[in-house]
Amino acid sequence: MYDFHALLWLLFSCILVRTMYFITDILLYPSSKYIELSQVRRKYIQKNLIKSAYLAVLTLVAMFTIIIPIWRDNIWNNWTIHRLAALYVSNDIVGLVCVDNLPQTTRIHHMTTTVLVFLSFGLDFQTSEIGQAMLVYTMASASAYIVNFHLAVRWLSPRGSLKKLRAFAGVIYVVCCLFSWSWHIWWLYTSELWSIYHFAYISLLFLIVRDDIILMKWLCVP
Repeated sequence: MYDFHALLWLLFSCILVRTMYFITDILLYPSSKYIELSQVRRKYIQKNLIKSAYLAVLTLVAMFTIIIPIWRDNIWNNWTIHRLAALYVSNDIVGLVCVDNLPQTTRIHHMTTTVLVFLSFGLDFQTSEIGQAMLVYTMASASAYIVNFHLAVRWLSPRGSLKKLRAFAGVIYVVCCLFSWSWHIWWLYTSELWSIYHFAYISLLFLIVRDDIILMKWLCVP
């Protein structure tokens, strides 16, 4: 049965994230570096700062409400997963609407995650292999929240002053992506029965992976 109530969580979270854009703008406005930037760049900073904070909190909450129950008792709590997924993707939706001039691969990434979250509200994660694979990729991506933090603060700091943060963010991103990709390869290799839904999911996932690889190269290559 489709979880329509999760749509309300998604709507509420989008409103909350958009409100946080205004609050972040007010908090950053005293910064001379921030004032000098264009409105488009300011929105980009707001987007990534908010997303990094959002993902940090969601990762911590998911660890206790989703990951531990799965690890300990193999219980995939649909109610919790659907709602945290709504909170996760709300950042991407607001970014698509409010932030101009996003890279094309990033826009495709955000549109793909939006499609997947709407589909996920109709999945039973306890029995759906594809749903479980989606959760693994989402958790791996959320765990790399420091990347979004770096993407934001680099515009507020002198050029070249955040080399250590960039390197650390790159290592975290590589580790998270390799874990997720390795898990998916293992899952596909051991899956006994493939369906059209497997192919559809992998096709959509490639759109996300493409953006991940571009960002990974940017972080890791001087």
